Amino acid sequence: MRIATSTIYSQQTAAIDDQSAQYALLGQELSSGKSLTEPSDDPSQIAQDLGLHNTIATQTQQSTNATNATNLLTQTDSALGGLTSVLQSANSLAVKAASSALDATDRSAIVSQVNTLISQAVSYGNTEYDGTYVFSGTSATGSAPVQAVGDPPSSVSFTGNEAVQGEILINGEEVPLSTTFQAAFNYNAADGSPSVFQTLINLRNQVQNPTYSDNSQAAINANGQVVYGAPSAGAPPSTPLNAAPSPFATTPTPNGAANFIIDINGTAITIPATDTIAQVATAISGAGVGVTATYNENTQTMSLTGTSAFTVADASGGGNLTEVLNLAGQGDTIQPISTQLGDISNALNVTLTARAQVGANLQTLSSVSSQLQTAVTDNTNVESGIEDTSVASATTAFTATQTALEAAYSTTTRLEQQTLFSYLS
Repeated sequence: MRIATSTIYSQQTAAIDDQSAQYALLGQELSSGKSLTEPSDDPSQIAQDLGLHNTIATQTQQSTNATNATNLLTQTDSALGGLTSVLQSANSLAVKAASSALDATDRSAIVSQVNTLISQAVSYGNTEYDGTYVFSGTSATGSAPVQAVGDPPSSVSFTGNEAVQGEILINGEEVPLSTTFQAAFNYNAADGSPSVFQTLINLRNQVQNPTYSDNSQAAINANGQVVYGAPSAGAPPSTPLNAAPSPFATTPTPNGAANFIIDINGTAITIPATDTIAQVATAISGAGVGVTATYNENTQTMSLTGTSAFTVADASGGGNLTEVLNLAGQGDTIQPISTQLGDISNALNVTLTARAQVGANLQTLSSVSSQLQTAVTDNTNVESGIEDTSVASATTAFTATQTALEAAYSTTTRLEQQTLFSYLS
């Protein structure tokens, strides 16, 4: 069989084209470091590779979401940490204010410091992250949601709402992105206890204009009884002092005239044994002795308050009303400060509880983020094993292809130089 010169030349040219294409492909792999860049490169691996691409993209986005949520909660935690410091400082000032050795200058200094703490608390209430107030709930208010009313503040207003700002669903776990204003600042608490702001304002007012107080040392009602307020078994809403059976922890014992006589600042106040606790409070408040009496139905306690020190005692032969009411012998500033300390402690516990929840959410996000980062790293390594070029193998193949291509070019060049006469001779 005779092979034409043109056929040999065509085969040689095709071989050169194949070698050139292989040479270019190996060069691209070495320069890019990737052996799989399109489906035609390796159809058997492309399905797994595309699946890994999608998985890594999803995990990377989840990791980004977790990072953003972590940053938001970290800002919230920082604000709650600052608020904790504010309340701890207020507690120290309240303890200092409980001393009877304070003069006007000392009180003025404490008042100034508490006003500063109020401003700081308002500032923490208006903490922002990425243009959003972290304690405003879902309210789209454009201005700071917490505003001090008055200068110095007499109250604080809040224009946000108590909704949680949202949740992040990550790795099958729902994580809240915020805490509520009520949970952090005890604002409008269900139990009626004062908010962080009102607690600080009350402390300042007490230091600035001391209130003298004499409160019942314990509830005056017998166990399970109500002496005044909502009705319960065995006790009508308003029970007279001489009720039988007695709803009082200490049974009232009037004098021979069926009266009680209580002495406040040297003034005798006569109270009939048929009076209720509400009438007792009214009689004391209207006696013109500079003392106001109030009864707390929830705690079943009586409180006497005044703007200056006062004494309280049963008049000689006047019965045992002070014992029934569990009152001390005088009103002082220590009890109001004790109340402030109790309110500060309550507000601090509320803030710490909110901070603990935020901390738990941060721990959850940290754990999930770590899992996601590990998964992304593992999947990226698998993806690299599929896509990345083996430099050693590719270099060897590249060199061999280069040598073969050079040989093919050399052979083709020699063939092109031959003529019919070269073969005839």
